[in-house]
Amino acid sequence: MTTPRKKKKGAGSICRVLLIRCRRCAQKKGIVRLLILLILSTSLLALIRSSHMISKYYYSRPLVANDSTSIAVKTTAETRQIISSASLPIYLIDTSNINHTSIAASTWGDIAPHWNRTAQFSNLLGLATNVSSLPNQYNNNVANSKKRRKIVLIHCGPKLGSTTLRQACTKNLYRTCPQINYTTYTNFAERHEWGPAGYFGGNRLISVMNKCVDTNYFCVKQMTMLPPTTTTTTDESDDNIATTAEMTQNVEYIHLFPFRNYNDWVRSAIKQQYDRGGEKRCRRVMELWDGGKCQHDRNEIDIRKYSRVDLDRFQDGVVRRMNQLGERGKEEHTFLLYLHRDLQRVMELVSTTYQMPVFPGTGEKLKGTRPEGTCNESLVEQYHECFSDDLMEFRWDLPENQLWKPDGAFLMMSPNSFNQQG
Repeated sequence: MTTPRKKKKGAGSICRVLLIRCRRCAQKKGIVRLLILLILSTSLLALIRSSHMISKYYYSRPLVANDSTSIAVKTTAETRQIISSASLPIYLIDTSNINHTSIAASTWGDIAPHWNRTAQFSNLLGLATNVSSLPNQYNNNVANSKKRRKIVLIHCGPKLGSTTLRQACTKNLYRTCPQINYTTYTNFAERHEWGPAGYFGGNRLISVMNKCVDTNYFCVKQMTMLPPTTTTTTDESDDNIATTAEMTQNVEYIHLFPFRNYNDWVRSAIKQQYDRGGEKRCRRVMELWDGGKCQHDRNEIDIRKYSRVDLDRFQDGVVRRMNQLGERGKEEHTFLLYLHRDLQRVMELVSTTYQMPVFPGTGEKLKGTRPEGTCNESLVEQYHECFSDDLMEFRWDLPENQLWKPDGAFLMMSPNSFNQQG
């Protein structure tokens, strides 16, 4: 006959035993031992509960992604996962080591609150988790599916290498898409800004992407992607380009956004005004901000063109689009953030990862040498007083902050705004 195993005592049993002993102690040894045992029993119970709660939170907390695949899947509409701005994956390209390019993954929800006036790229890297590579799992893992076309959209902004990028994208289009007669095809807005065809997004960009099927790289300026609509619109009568979801089916977009410290960007943009017209130009800008008017400048020194504001607006459109597309969508978006002066190494990484031709011309420094002198320091202070408090939560819904007019799946610059841009 076997002896039954004794049950393990839980927290309640242990406490009951201690309390019984406490009563015996009170009868035999007095009140001092009673107090000591009561304190010990209370501490033991608290310790048991504490260890239980620590274990519970440890095993139930969300897993931190340690590889690119688990993060990248969130940006794919076909997974039917809930996508939010807070969970949108952002990949940071670290080129601080001259011999090695590293990749770190974070989310917009983690990065955005820390991308303030003083933030450096190293600060944002500190919020991210190192990963082995950029996400490129779709074409290899999905069976019986047509390979997606890979399109790199390089989001340009003033004082962020845009002069170099516009020239590189224009030359690349000439080389990879010779079927277009750019002398007649390029419109006024693109010529005005020395930009490549499709630079301002809209149906115009969709038209260029559909014509130039062998082109992987496109430069865009402050383009916003909106959820698909049932409306079919065109901006070129001979092309009949529809801006519905179907026009961008089976596409993998890689979005490149440059980072530059905000305070440094402000000083560089204000200096550009001096380079363009000396003290006279500085006074013209000051008149826009004097007396609390705080009007947006038509050229570089415009908070709407800073990369944090541009990325915040764009990712919001992508998130809404992906959630609305659902299973109808066969597109994917990957967001890369890089230090603006390290573009060439970033493009080499993108080319290698996604098996695309090298994008030439990104090593140029077309504005590397600038003349001496800048506007008075008071202009920098005046700019910050007018605009910098809005950096973290810029209000695009306010009438004075509008730059765009809707145009189908993408938003395009309004023709009336070309006189306001530089």
